[in-house]
Amino acid sequence: MDFIRNNSVHLIQRMGMTTVNQIADDLFARSVLSGEEMNTIVCEKTEQQASRIMIYMVLNKGSEACSILVKSLEKLNPFLFQDLQGCCITGQVTQEDSDGLAQDLKDLYLSPFFQKFHPLGSDIDIIFDLETTFTDTLLWRKDTHNSRKGQLTLSALLDELKNPCIIEGEAGKGKTTLLKRIAAIWASGNCPALTNFKFVFFVSLSSARDGLYETVCDQLLTVPYTISKQDFMKMLLALRQRALFLLDGYDEFKPQSCPEIEAMIKENHRFKNMVIVTTRTESINKVRQFGSLIAETGDLTEENARQLIKNVLENELADGLLFQLEETSFMKNLMRTPLFVIIACAIQMGESNFHPNTQTALFCTLYDLMVEKNKYKTKEIAANHITLSINHCGDLALDGIFDHRFDFQPEDLSSVKEEVLLASGLLNKYTAQRLKPVYRFFHKSFQEYTAGRRLCSLLTSHKEVEVTKGYGYLQKIDNISDITTTYCNLLLYTCGSSTDATKIVIKHLTAVHQHGSLFELPSLNRLSLERELTKNLENIKKQDVLKATNMNSFVECVITFFYESLSKSALSGEFEEFFHGKSLYINTQCIPTYLFDFFRHLPNCVSALELITLDFFGNSTLGDNTEDENMRNPQVSSFKTYIPEKAVSLFFNWQQKFRTLEVTLQDFRKLKKHDIKYLGKICCSASSLRLHISRSAGVTGTLKQVLETCKNMRDLTVESTPLTIQDEQQIAAMTKLKTINLRDLQSISLEGGLIDAIHDLVNIEKLIFDNIKMNESTAIKLAEAIKNFKKLHLLHLNNLTDIGDGLSYIVRSISAELSDLEDIQLVNCCLSKDAVEILAENLCNLPKLSVLDLSENYLEKDGKDAVHKLVDSLNILPNMKVLMLPWGHDVNVCITKLLVQLETKLQLTKLGLKKWNLTDVQVGILRNFFEKSPLEDLQHLDLSGNCVTSDGWLFFLETLINLRKLTFLDFSSRDDLLPDPQLVRKLSCVLTTLNSLKEIRLVGWQLDKYDLGLINDAKASCGNEFQLVNS
Repeated sequence: MDFIRNNSVHLIQRMGMTTVNQIADDLFARSVLSGEEMNTIVCEKTEQQASRIMIYMVLNKGSEACSILVKSLEKLNPFLFQDLQGCCITGQVTQEDSDGLAQDLKDLYLSPFFQKFHPLGSDIDIIFDLETTFTDTLLWRKDTHNSRKGQLTLSALLDELKNPCIIEGEAGKGKTTLLKRIAAIWASGNCPALTNFKFVFFVSLSSARDGLYETVCDQLLTVPYTISKQDFMKMLLALRQRALFLLDGYDEFKPQSCPEIEAMIKENHRFKNMVIVTTRTESINKVRQFGSLIAETGDLTEENARQLIKNVLENELADGLLFQLEETSFMKNLMRTPLFVIIACAIQMGESNFHPNTQTALFCTLYDLMVEKNKYKTKEIAANHITLSINHCGDLALDGIFDHRFDFQPEDLSSVKEEVLLASGLLNKYTAQRLKPVYRFFHKSFQEYTAGRRLCSLLTSHKEVEVTKGYGYLQKIDNISDITTTYCNLLLYTCGSSTDATKIVIKHLTAVHQHGSLFELPSLNRLSLERELTKNLENIKKQDVLKATNMNSFVECVITFFYESLSKSALSGEFEEFFHGKSLYINTQCIPTYLFDFFRHLPNCVSALELITLDFFGNSTLGDNTEDENMRNPQVSSFKTYIPEKAVSLFFNWQQKFRTLEVTLQDFRKLKKHDIKYLGKICCSASSLRLHISRSAGVTGTLKQVLETCKNMRDLTVESTPLTIQDEQQIAAMTKLKTINLRDLQSISLEGGLIDAIHDLVNIEKLIFDNIKMNESTAIKLAEAIKNFKKLHLLHLNNLTDIGDGLSYIVRSISAELSDLEDIQLVNCCLSKDAVEILAENLCNLPKLSVLDLSENYLEKDGKDAVHKLVDSLNILPNMKVLMLPWGHDVNVCITKLLVQLETKLQLTKLGLKKWNLTDVQVGILRNFFEKSPLEDLQHLDLSGNCVTSDGWLFFLETLINLRKLTFLDFSSRDDLLPDPQLVRKLSCVLTTLNSLKEIRLVGWQLDKYDLGLINDAKASCGNEFQLVNS
């Protein structure tokens, strides 16, 4: 009770709503609070009042209740607890104590116990030595969008270390070894970048328990240690960034077992110690947002793989494995992962004739070798007991994968013979400093293989009870996000174990696609997904991007399942059903071997794909050094190409047709004849071709040759790439084009160029000109040509700032001639009141119009009458979904008439009234409309550039609760707005209800750190990572 009374002021001010709610839940669960008392606390609007009520309630219940609250605080907010308790602690860590701790850690890290270990368990006699076996690790710096930003060595990583640092990588890529190496280097004193750290703590997160102090003592020191927990925590707070924590294996970490470590990672600004945490790629989405520096463990180079083999094996055995490495492409691919190198070495020691061809085959051989090699240890045990024990081991592995469990207890093995599993090496037993032993597989990947092997045997069993059990596990994998991340390796090894099991799995995945969840974003574990997240986000609905990204990952995953299964064409029917209508992205910088098998053995499935997408990067394949070499040696230059030959052989050697092929040429400084020839060979295999050229000055002047090669082109996008008159003329000659998309082209329109001949493109369905050089006379020519585009259903003319009054001619043409138009965007293009009036008068000729975006256009003083006429005409457009209006003098008087029209447009998804000079009165009218006629599908609301006060916004905010699908809000103010505290609190409360919100813009709002803190708390409490734009 004294602790709570003495620190009540600090507790009330500093606990925060999240901590208060968590403690209230804990007190309710332990019967300290009644349900009514808990509701009273959590329903309080301010965190201080909620804290105050809870503290007074608990104080009135006596010392036992107070003790429970204090323990709950220690568990849920250890930083606040330690800080408050530190005020009362008089103990002090001496310099001698501090130096002694550092020396104890260094002695451990330099000892054989730490530096030498069995990577495959003690039964496989391979010892990994950090000093002699370790090979340099290649790292990739990445951003929060998962894009690679350059290579890093270990030394460079340590030199530019930021806090916290997150290292991701696939299983077996050497993450644990890397952290152990850092600890050992610190202990040796040979790395200047590490000398600033007083302490370095290597912590295995899979074994973390109780608190940070308890975990450190359990894993690195002794229990009890000479420094108390309170003094230890105070010392860490004082050291700040002079203490480095190496936290290994977040993917195997249970945050509830050690909240202090979880907070150290995700709330590091409060703890302030340096942190490097490793995690497998499929779990990176849980911590990516908290990383200041994110790195990915890269592939092991062939040279490093060779060195590792030589370090592990004796000369004769090493030579045999190195020969396989030289002879087979599969082995070269497999040797990119350190764990697989070690496993191959282990197999080489027992089966010198082994020639692996899949990951499953590698693990299967190791598994069988371990069981067979150790049979003599269990010869006294009956065969049926051995079989039951091994099957139970598979069940343990399976249940562990689904329960996210990697440590097993004695009771988990109570029904089987423990000695069978230990003798075979399938499980390892750990007893050091434990009251009860813990059992583990030697690596998470081996647990996944064992689980996949068991799931395969269940699904293909002749016993109905086992088949039912196997299908029960499959039913738990019910969404695409889980398939491509959490359970990807489990399904990979299941398919790799049996063709019959593959057939069952593929049928299940097809059913998930038809009925399961598509909209969860997966952990982005492939380079192909970098493109999906960064390309044209502003022009694609975010939901569609998530769905496309997820689906692409799904398709790629299933292709790897096919390759692993070795089924070749045996399951072509099942696979075709899955691939029908889907799309596939191929990373041309690194085309995987399994795609060649996919094209060769399942041509029907490739033909069933709706879309195949390829990206070629001009500055990626050939670096600057190669350019210089080519200048010096023209003979070399003639053979070097930017289009990789591997891509040519994949597509040109294939005898069937793709439905649609999408090709992107990006950052080409030059395009050679061989590149154009190769591009033609690739594109000729497609029935329909989409070509996207971006930032490629090297294509200028050669686009004519490119287009002549691509006879079957339907869609053309040219972005930030100058065009010659010959290029433009060739575009105009492509009479089968359905889409023309020209962006960011500021070259002057040439006489006799595209606009002069565009009238021949009568099959155009989509025409997009964005930020291109177009004057009034050119616009008049375009207006005349547009009359021929009878199939046009989408017209975007955006950011045409030199067009003069040319848009009036264009509007007259489209509204009089093009009755199939569904989507019109005329954004920031000198739209005049006359053009708006022409459009208003002719909307009756556009019955299919559902998107009308006229934003970023100022109609000047006479704009009010034009907007009036446009609003009056909206009643004839029953399918309107997007309405973004221009602004002008006094257009706000149209608000009442507009809302009357919107009463019949309840399907509206986007509404923009930017710079309408709305006042509190008009926003009040808008609020009453939303109360009366909620636009339940509204996703985008732009009310920026208006002159609403705090009172007006406070009144309006209440209605947002009804707009559950909102993804974008813009309340930016025309003038600087100092928001009332009540407005900020109300906004924060409303934001917790908008679970779909991705961005809110409050430019012009003068928000201080307390306001921003409240909004960020709202973001955290609802778990919605929306972006706030305030400047």
